[in-house]
Amino acid sequence: MQQSGPTIKEATSFNVLPVEVQEKIALFLNHHDLAACVRVCRSWKTLFHRRLWSHIDIVWTGDDKALMKSVRRSLKKYKHLVRSLKLTLESDDLLPSFVDHCPVFPNLTAVELKAPFEEDYEDAWLAGFINITTDGWKQVVFRKIKGCFGILEFDKYPFEEFLRLVAPTLEVFRTYDLTLVSMEQVNELLCSAPYLKELYLSGGADKTPDNWLNPEVFLESEWVCSNLEVFGCRIGGIPRPDITREIHGQPAEYRVMEGTLQESVKLQRQVYARLARFTKLRELTLGFPLDASEARTDESYREFYQQYGCLAMTLDSGLDLLKGLKDLQVVGLVGMEIYIEGEKEKTWFEENWPHATIRVEYDSTCQDSDDNDSDDWQTDDDDD
Repeated sequence: MQQSGPTIKEATSFNVLPVEVQEKIALFLNHHDLAACVRVCRSWKTLFHRRLWSHIDIVWTGDDKALMKSVRRSLKKYKHLVRSLKLTLESDDLLPSFVDHCPVFPNLTAVELKAPFEEDYEDAWLAGFINITTDGWKQVVFRKIKGCFGILEFDKYPFEEFLRLVAPTLEVFRTYDLTLVSMEQVNELLCSAPYLKELYLSGGADKTPDNWLNPEVFLESEWVCSNLEVFGCRIGGIPRPDITREIHGQPAEYRVMEGTLQESVKLQRQVYARLARFTKLRELTLGFPLDASEARTDESYREFYQQYGCLAMTLDSGLDLLKGLKDLQVVGLVGMEIYIEGEKEKTWFEENWPHATIRVEYDSTCQDSDDNDSDDWQTDDDDD
């Protein structure tokens, strides 16, 4: 005899589910769904309200004064619930306005600032933004608005103070399409953040020495982030005498650092050995696609922005030192002068990184994108 499924009366209602299960369900709801749920009844409001305010997404324009006033009032009321904040600024000069009007969040640990980054930030405003929480920072993300020329200039703000505030607890530090003024400061971060798990620095099309980690700097220092899972950063300043072809209409010597093959291999092996310490890496990105707003299809343009003082990623240059990185899922080598088409290299990748996707081409899967963008956050002027 076949058993029929539960009738409508026998079906389990949401209210009789264990609280732990109800909270799990809340994790899958977007802000619009959560906002609807808190209006159903008092018990649902108690359950979903905390989740609704745990992450807030604000577009700060400064145009709608009434809306900005409502936002400020709500932030003040529910500041204790906020765990993560995404702030989008239409112009850089709006940051002081936000810092002046936002409260201090006692439980905020993650922030994403999306702005043009075309103007200098005053020391006080950047300091004020970093100090909007009394809890330790775990995630800090800076993202440039597409189509703008962005520079994250820590020289305007004492970097030592930034490290003092974020390094002890920082787990994720990411920048997208932003030129960093000093990679020496990035090296300081790697030497100061013991819990860092993700470092991802996408610098658009910038190919200047300021926008890569130079082995001469970091090989003399000790990185303390032994549990790093994502390393995304250009490493440059390596002699590459193996590059002999004409580059952008000029002899290779105009674009390639001087040095012998022995010097090049020695330095590359030292870099590979340093990266090999991160045995928990699941992503290793050393080359990046051009900023989507600047990308062109002509090879001449891409050749101009190619990275030449980089790791060759060949067995002859010491690639075998990375065979211990068994958990790698993504290896980004876009825009780098590499020679991995040989049979030895292909076989090595298949044997040692069988689960990794090797990205070498300029295509849509490589482009940095505004992932997980959601609708502009706003609040109703009511009791919620």
